[in-house]
Amino acid sequence: MKFLVLGIGGDARYGYVAKALEDDGYTVTKDPSEADVVVLPFNALDNDGIHVWGTNEVYAEIMAKVPAHAKVCGAMAPDREVLNYLEEPGMKYFNGICTAEGALTLAMQHSKKTIWNSNCLVLGNGHIGNYLSQILRGMGAHVTQASRSVEGMSHSLAYGNKSIHIGDIKNVIPEQDIIFNSIPALVMGEEELKAVRKDAVLVEIAAGRHGFDLELAKQLEVPFVVGVKLPGNFSPDTAGRAIAESVLRLIGEAK
Repeated sequence: MKFLVLGIGGDARYGYVAKALEDDGYTVTKDPSEADVVVLPFNALDNDGIHVWGTNEVYAEIMAKVPAHAKVCGAMAPDREVLNYLEEPGMKYFNGICTAEGALTLAMQHSKKTIWNSNCLVLGNGHIGNYLSQILRGMGAHVTQASRSVEGMSHSLAYGNKSIHIGDIKNVIPEQDIIFNSIPALVMGEEELKAVRKDAVLVEIAAGRHGFDLELAKQLEVPFVVGVKLPGNFSPDTAGRAIAESVLRLIGEAK
């Protein structure tokens, strides 16, 4: 079985995807016509809609050479049915770990305080929010986790965090040293942003839509940082192997 891995050079993860596959005994080819499996980046196309994400390779030209029998793995593709490794259960877990640790790194770079003994508010209790809360607590932080459901709030309490409904966060924001948002929806309005202390830091890590208006935050002089491609920027080796293993599981299930 031969794998064609696209996106190498545009995102550090995909070089490690190729290496992980080779380490496991698979052949990685650069010839699209030889491919039995194509691994696409999360975003198959760059912003111009022509090139493979982050590269100078023309997507349509490459895919035109790929055999009809080849399986395509990615989050989405404009002209092919894909096996979505982003939704694969194992990938969700490990991507959450890599993103959470990247968010922690950003916080440590931008906060003037240690994580130990800091008051940290985590918005969201998905894979990212839950793991982030766990490692923050393990480092000695005082963690409050905000959720949108009774189930989420109960989960937070069960794991030893303070818990609050997302609609009530304005009441606790003034006491927070670090605020992490992992919810891809507008959860912080003007009132919440004004409550962020000038010596605190707001770390945005949600994919897609942000949890607050970035321009409004700038106008209000809210100290914030936006995490971009955190797994690729901070842990490409681990993230790349996670993608490779998810692809192999999906290929095995599709046989």
